[in-house]
This record gives sequence, C-alpha cells and structure tokens, in this order.
Amino acid sequence: MKALADIALALPDVTQGVACAGTVLESRTYCRGGKAFLFVSRKDARLKLGASAADATARGFAVGANGWVKLMLDVLPPVKVLAGWIAESHALLAGAAAQPAAAKKRAAKKTAAKKKAR
Repeated sequence: MKALADIALALPDVTQGVACAGTVLESRTYCRGGKAFLFVSRKDARLKLGASAADATARGFAVGANGWVKLMLDVLPPVKVLAGWIAESHALLAGAAAQPAAAKKRAAKKTAAKKKAR
C-alpha cells in the first residue's frame, strides 16, 4: 500500500483524503483538482484506465463501468506497470476536472461575442 501512496503523491497537484470514513468502504483517496483518481482501502485499490484497460484485462483484472479497475492489494502488477496505470488514471481524471473550467471559458467568449455583435 505504501508503494501506491508513494507513486500517487509523486504526481503533480495531488491531495489526499478519505472516502466513506467510518464504514467498511473507507478508502484513502488521491485527488487532483477535486477529482479522485485512486482509491486505496485495506484490501484493494481502484483506479480508472483508458488506453491500458486492455492490458489490465490481459493481466486478469476486471475492468468495470467507465474504465474503473479493482486491484487486490495482494495481487498487484509489477511496480512499473502500476506506476503507469496510476499516472494514466491521474491524467484521465485531471482532464475531467479541467472540463468545467474550459466550458465556462467558451460560454464567456460566446457571450462577449454576442454583446460585441449588437
């Protein structure tokens, strides 16, 4: 579990938190821009994959809805693979966190253009 934390915390703009505190689902979360890209509980970790989803499936991990993968802590892939997957999850969720800001900028530009046209 320490390896997971070390890999996640080495990525840019990462904060830690806790999800579902006090329940059986309690997990340490690693977030960027308010979006969690890695959940680590006592028994498993979850992260989101895109391009590496096929590799995860080939390695025997089930890829669920929207690319979320459950990794049992006692059967993790090699550290190099794990680091790549965590970085991919970080990048995927960082992009999702940035989308609302980009949409606001586009809307502001459209409003400004309409006012200028009047």
